[in-house]
Amino acid sequence: MHYYIKLYDEPDSGAIRDATREPHLKYLDDMRQVSLFVGPILTEDLQSELGSMRLIDLPDRAAAQANVDEEPYHIAGLQKRYEIYRWSPSVPFSWRDCPRTEGNVQYLIEAHDKDGADDLRDELRAEHEAFQAEQESLYITRGPLMSDDGARQIGSLMIIDVPDLAAARKFWDGEPFNYGGLFSKVNFYGWRFGRVMDKFKVDPTIP
Repeated sequence: MHYYIKLYDEPDSGAIRDATREPHLKYLDDMRQVSLFVGPILTEDLQSELGSMRLIDLPDRAAAQANVDEEPYHIAGLQKRYEIYRWSPSVPFSWRDCPRTEGNVQYLIEAHDKDGADDLRDELRAEHEAFQAEQESLYITRGPLMSDDGARQIGSLMIIDVPDLAAARKFWDGEPFNYGGLFSKVNFYGWRFGRVMDKFKVDPTIP
């Protein structure tokens, strides 16, 4: 099963981050084999870290919870708050082989459906899929957020690779699920690859 795990930094916690960085990086490095994407979530201007996220393949929700509980940043109190969602990847990429242009920046878009919007999602699906086909080169990854039992799609999650914020906003404005009114909440984050899982900085063939 795939999970989207998001952890929020506590305010004024830079000293904790600095003191715990090396154990944190070792923790991420140890889970390379089960990680699709790992990295910090950022403000839209890409200047400030808000927390971190991972898209990860784990047996069940208990394993996803353990992944949070054993995170050095969480143990140290840097990232006390977190969210865990089932997620289903719609493309086969990981950090090792995803489409990407050197020099571009990345944005993470996390959108949650309105309650009772299953029929609207279905109505917009064909237009949404046509848009995805037109924009295919921008997606590092994408796929629906799922209910805990995996039976229903409850939102959308994607990482896109673009020249700048303006291009990211233009992309999102053109998404039919977005302008069609499907979502009750959208989190629009800057994002970057975690330093131990950036194919432009490390050898992706290393286990």
